[in-house]
Amino acid sequence: MIADERRRRLVNLVVERGSASVTALADELGVSSMTVRRDVKRLEEEGRLVSVAGGVAKPARLSLDATHRVKLGIRPREKAAIARRAAELIRPGDLLYLDAGTTMLALARLLAARPAAERVDVVTNDLAVAAAVGEHPGAQIHVLGGRLDAGNLSTDGPTAAAELAGFNIDLAFISASSFDLRGLSVPTEGKAIVKRSIAEHADRCVLVADSSKYGRRSFASVGGTEVFGEIITDDSGVRPEAAKRPGEPTSTSAMRTASSP
Repeated sequence: MIADERRRRLVNLVVERGSASVTALADELGVSSMTVRRDVKRLEEEGRLVSVAGGVAKPARLSLDATHRVKLGIRPREKAAIARRAAELIRPGDLLYLDAGTTMLALARLLAARPAAERVDVVTNDLAVAAAVGEHPGAQIHVLGGRLDAGNLSTDGPTAAAELAGFNIDLAFISASSFDLRGLSVPTEGKAIVKRSIAEHADRCVLVADSSKYGRRSFASVGGTEVFGEIITDDSGVRPEAAKRPGEPTSTSAMRTASSP
């Protein structure tokens, strides 16, 4: 069986079953597990399959973003651990961008708890993040304008994206509702253009997302993960290749994992 035909069969098997183990796929196709792993890696790079705990699955499609209230109850321990890891990257005097999301809210609360004498400068499109950072007595906060996403307590669209060009952001923490080996995607174009804009205008960009977002795909593509100096996630199975830089081996990828207590 030629490689292209084998990969087509592999994809069909996974789609029919929802998910499948590498061993089961190898038995079904009459090839070695190593061959299946190589095929899966190729198919994952093409966005057709995704590695999951125990095997392989079809990427889940995210059509609607959950509301801020719902997100608050999802994986709070993991998000807190990721926020602590992200805070380690902040240098004194950095002008920060905090994207919208509840992981960013956890980071905002850490910033608010910093010593009163420490300056905290934040640009954000998230109203809850702005309010949380505002608890710090020395905080300087700029909230981006634009279209209000009431469910997520954030702004997006061309106005928010254009405003970002007026700031010299030292370090941007960017969230994602879904990402895989092909990059980030979000439910609306309005959200996508804000993320593209901050990736263009910040000196350093860090993707901050828990592992439940991995292997999902949304309507609007933001771009590849190569724009991120680092990816911070939890230790629940995100492929190291997701942080791989073009031309680099996986072992030098910039993946940081955060373990919840």
